[in-house]
Amino acid sequence: MTKKVVVIGGGIVGCVTSLFLSEKGYEVVLVDQSAMGQETSWAAAGILSPLLPWDYHDDVNSLCFKSTNFYYQLSERLKKDTNIDPEWIESGMLIHDVQEEAHAINWCKKNHVEIQRIEKDRKTCLLLPRVAQIRNPRLLKALKVYLVQNHVAIIEHEKIKPIKDSTHLVCNLQTESGLNLEADQYVITAGAWSSYVLNEVDKPKIKPIRGQLIQYPMIQEKLLHILYSDDFYLVQRQDGIVLGGSTTEDVGFDKGVTEDAKNYLQHKAESLMPDLKKYNIQNQWSGLRPGSEGNVPIIEKHPNYDNVYLNIGHYRYGLTMAPQAAERIVNLITQDG
Repeated sequence: MTKKVVVIGGGIVGCVTSLFLSEKGYEVVLVDQSAMGQETSWAAAGILSPLLPWDYHDDVNSLCFKSTNFYYQLSERLKKDTNIDPEWIESGMLIHDVQEEAHAINWCKKNHVEIQRIEKDRKTCLLLPRVAQIRNPRLLKALKVYLVQNHVAIIEHEKIKPIKDSTHLVCNLQTESGLNLEADQYVITAGAWSSYVLNEVDKPKIKPIRGQLIQYPMIQEKLLHILYSDDFYLVQRQDGIVLGGSTTEDVGFDKGVTEDAKNYLQHKAESLMPDLKKYNIQNQWSGLRPGSEGNVPIIEKHPNYDNVYLNIGHYRYGLTMAPQAAERIVNLITQDG
């Protein structure tokens, strides 16, 4: 008999987890409290690498490993099967004002990451030429079509009530509208809202961290690479649109945008690329990242429930970590039978 898995959370982590489970032969239902892929995964910039990998925990880098190749192959599949181009580009990332340059170069050599030391505007920069980007809103739009084509049931605008089962097995989960979701296994991929689903009131494992971004219109100038300096990045899409981000704000579930953040991001953007002073900011938005202790995600079976699995707490790198994180969860589920 085919086993049924309910995946709770329709961001990129939930989508890739659902894809992998479906490919393994599971019956998959993907549930989201809003429209699929419209929260943090949509709001992000789509950079397929930790910004400064040598500054991160080994677990973070391990989870980010192979994401570039995965998304290239997935993009080719999605273009063919959905006619939506997620715009995978190996643009490289140019890092200005590098601190501890020798440490960065040594780390890259040790970990077989290509790095180049170059001069730009009379300053030394480091180039990571293999860093890629993807246009995440288009990726998510294509994934939604592709998942439906591959028999993943998608339920939108249904908020899951907190888990309340007192036994070691969850028999069903209920939405606030009264919909019952029965399954053999459940996977929590609810991003910043995961602790709500897990009914963690006193000591939540995950908390929301707001990140605001700005967007410039299609500009004539072309960025050869993603630009990074002092915890700020600029990313240009194929059509010339430029994104700049982002803030890191502990403000609870407030998804609002602020004038202070806009001014801060604009100053950063135009300092890094002075040509942007010729253009007006076209848009500003925010997303709520799922913050976790040490920014290391939690990918494991729930300690209290034998059929609940956690794929949560990816903070800034849900997109980059999603393939390896989903593979780990699927392996756990498969091993448990």
